[in-house]
Amino acid sequence: MDARSWLLALVALVAPAAAGDTLVLKDGRVFQEQRLVRGVGGVEVQFASGKVLVPDALVHLALIEGEAEAAPTTDEEREKSVKGLVLFEGEWIQKKRRDELIAKRAAARRAEVLDNLAHHEWKDRRVEETKNFRFEYTVSQHIFERYRERMEAYYQAFAKDWKIKPSSLGKLPVCFYSNEKEFHRTSGADSGTLAYFRFVEPYDLNAYFDPLDETLTEQVLYHEANHFLQKLIDEGFHYPHWPGEALAEYYGASLWDADKKKFAVGLVQEGRLAEIQDDIAAGDWMTLDKLLSGDQNEHYTWGWSLIYFLMNDPRHQDAFKRFFVGLAHGQDVRREHFQGSLMTVAYPDLKDAFKKYLGLSSDEKYKNLERDWHRYLEDKLLTNLSTRGKEKAAFEALGTERKLRAKRLFEEAIADGSSNPQVFHKYAQLVEKDDKKKAVELWRKATELAPLTGTYWSALGRALAGQDKAESERLRKLATEIDPELDEDELVWEF
Repeated sequence: MDARSWLLALVALVAPAAAGDTLVLKDGRVFQEQRLVRGVGGVEVQFASGKVLVPDALVHLALIEGEAEAAPTTDEEREKSVKGLVLFEGEWIQKKRRDELIAKRAAARRAEVLDNLAHHEWKDRRVEETKNFRFEYTVSQHIFERYRERMEAYYQAFAKDWKIKPSSLGKLPVCFYSNEKEFHRTSGADSGTLAYFRFVEPYDLNAYFDPLDETLTEQVLYHEANHFLQKLIDEGFHYPHWPGEALAEYYGASLWDADKKKFAVGLVQEGRLAEIQDDIAAGDWMTLDKLLSGDQNEHYTWGWSLIYFLMNDPRHQDAFKRFFVGLAHGQDVRREHFQGSLMTVAYPDLKDAFKKYLGLSSDEKYKNLERDWHRYLEDKLLTNLSTRGKEKAAFEALGTERKLRAKRLFEEAIADGSSNPQVFHKYAQLVEKDDKKKAVELWRKATELAPLTGTYWSALGRALAGQDKAESERLRKLATEIDPELDEDELVWEF
């Protein structure tokens, strides 16, 4: 929302006589100036330019003025009503008790929303310190609380794996923005950057919350935080691109189970795996020599897969860990200056250290490890690639301008049953020029999956501009009602 919309929301919140309907989505967004109607499978939001059905799966809370006063329609309801009972959340209770519960929840929720709105701008951000982090954030409080717990659990998991002692670097500042625009505007990050860690003092981690892909948000935070955790091994050492980025990818694929209070690290990076699968299909197998020869994008894919193999093979796990720590501390490893006072290991020396710590004393052993790694990929990892993996690989391909690969992967993900609205949106953008009809179908699906994302309605309206000017203009207005902060280039169309 823009400043005007936030102000209107604040006025609606504090107005005692006309609080109106309030819809809070699970991603933290709030809609208050629209009439809500509870429908089959969701809540209908009535905008001036049209009605939008929001599936129950996306709804955090819907407060609908007067909803509890609906007249009884069945004999059971009429019988209970005579006794002063009402049906509330599957249970018949006294009407007074029902009203007290609703009033209490509404007051608490409106207070929460008001508090979140007051901290929406970065200058008004919240600050909270935990054992190992100093969080500065503008995301809604209930969203932040989830990530606060996850980040602490992640820190402890890595510290346990690598026997990290208490940090001498202090608490890592984590700047957590509520949206991508604010992240780029305030942090100064380049376009296309999802997050970054500043590896020189003053250290900090900057990231934004992506409501359309919370798993990506979580894993990007873990990846960037891992660069800080690697510094805890030796503050004065900067890890080479491989294995530094690849290990961050390995630990980036981690998930916190809030119910079981259990952290799973080193899960399969299915998007990276799908990219590897494409390379193999093209006959492009990565070699150890190439991987250990210099910085390259394949360190995120093939480099991750090598570390995944080494960390999951009992024959190599301890040796790899000794190698990783030895790069910073080993007496027999040659290091050189990197930047400022930081030291690093150049790639010729990195390869020598890798062979030494992994016990690859002969060319035969070196080649055997390479064959074992490739065989592990074929036999263990590439046997059952999921829809999610194809989605992630498509986004990666699109981000590096490999559009033909992205199209094919989007098609495969959709054929597999993808329900990710971004998949349909990005695929529609790719095909719009050559197949307008298909693009329209894809954007209609995106609006069904994420009906309160203005970008999808705007894109659909633009695609219809040449067919139905009135409908196109209606969708444009609807998009701005849903999201007043839409970029201008999303709203300037030629009819």
